[in-house]
Amino acid sequence: MQQYTHENVRSIPHLPIYCDRYEDYRQFSPRHWHDHIEIIYVVSGSLQVVCGENEYTLKENEFFVINSNKIHGTQSYERVKVLLVQIPYVYLDSYIDDYGHIRFRECYETEQGSRKYEQMKSLLKSIAHIYRKKGKGYELRLMAKVNEFLYILFTNYSYKEMNAGKESRQIARLKDVLRYVAKNYQEPIALKEAADIASLNQDYFCRMFKKCMGVTFLEYVNQVRINHIHEELLATEDSITDILEHNGFTNYKVFSRMFKAQFGMTPRELRKLQEN
Repeated sequence: MQQYTHENVRSIPHLPIYCDRYEDYRQFSPRHWHDHIEIIYVVSGSLQVVCGENEYTLKENEFFVINSNKIHGTQSYERVKVLLVQIPYVYLDSYIDDYGHIRFRECYETEQGSRKYEQMKSLLKSIAHIYRKKGKGYELRLMAKVNEFLYILFTNYSYKEMNAGKESRQIARLKDVLRYVAKNYQEPIALKEAADIASLNQDYFCRMFKKCMGVTFLEYVNQVRINHIHEELLATEDSITDILEHNGFTNYKVFSRMFKAQFGMTPRELRKLQEN
């Protein structure tokens, strides 16, 4: 699971991109961002994507493009298979002039049935298949498909946004705060600590955080904790009480309410479904 922070993206050995084809049950990825552009392709199931202030539902054989430094998160309420492709800023910057001001179209719902859209879907299907099989020389075939996808994306669905750097600067001010929470979520974290790290007064910090991240600072901290609790519920046989304490959640009633709102069921029900 991704943490609700700046995400460190890994590359495939010998390749300049990160690619993963994963299957998850009731997946939850709290809001985060990275310098890469991200392509999400749903192989099966459905996936909710929150990007900026908007929310989208991706169904089987649909994709979504997330621009560099765009705050986003994902959630599924069923078993879902997803192809994830992340291309670093420096890779695109080396091929596209003034890439710092270039943005790509994110949602393609209205493009369904168009020739370009079908081409892009076909390329993502091929990428998912090549990555799953990993045959001899698969890296060469995979990059050829990725580059063809990027060519269609850039020549048909890109535009210039001269104020693109403003949002990035706001996010940069929160970077140290989010890293701090990612390392210390198991311990009590005071609002004043976070505001001091950002070198802002508490009132302004609260307003900026909510504007940039879409949730309050306390909601953010609790979502980070719930994300880790969700992982441990599925990966261990530890008691729910022990898992909560290990992840810094001290109020069971608040946790129970947030968990059910996030996943549509209680922790015990989640474990029971996994067993079945």
